[in-house]
Amino acid sequence: MSSGAASRPPVKSGTIFVVVLVFCGIAGWLLYQPYLPKEWLHDFAGEIAVRAAPDPTPPEPDDVRQAQRRERPSHPYICAAQFIRLPWDRMVVVTPAQDIATYPLLTEADWGSISFADTAARIRSDERYQLIVLLRQGAVLDAQLFFTFWGDLTAIARPQGYGRAEAIFTAYSNHGIYFVEPAAEVPNGICSLP
Repeated sequence: MSSGAASRPPVKSGTIFVVVLVFCGIAGWLLYQPYLPKEWLHDFAGEIAVRAAPDPTPPEPDDVRQAQRRERPSHPYICAAQFIRLPWDRMVVVTPAQDIATYPLLTEADWGSISFADTAARIRSDERYQLIVLLRQGAVLDAQLFFTFWGDLTAIARPQGYGRAEAIFTAYSNHGIYFVEPAAEVPNGICSLP
């Protein structure tokens, strides 16, 4: 027997297990990445939750983790231009009750690598889906599904969408569901644009 073969330590089953576990973790993370919400979408849902008027008759918490102290924000206005950091100039919301093909801003937009047909099919496929499209000079910057369990956007869905200065909303909670509405009578300077 050669001395080189004798000095090499055998591969242990624990080492193989750790290598396979790390490989599975990395592969799972890479496969899961497309399903994570974009940062701006996460921020929008967070702003809704923080700034929503509290439910006047909240359901009893099922668990002690649901009973949290609520911090009051300085104002109730959800200023989309302040936390959506993409260079958008128009925000359009579509609900499954509406036909995306009747939105001229969206049918005439340059969708780039995003498929308009696939997006339209996805929004029609499930009543829990709502769509938020961010446009810049007639081109789609991003189009993301916004689930109804994050907030009901029915009241802010309109074909002409919202410019940066008018994309200001309020929200309220009712039976554990957030409802988003266009803001009325916004004080000057409350949503100063970046």
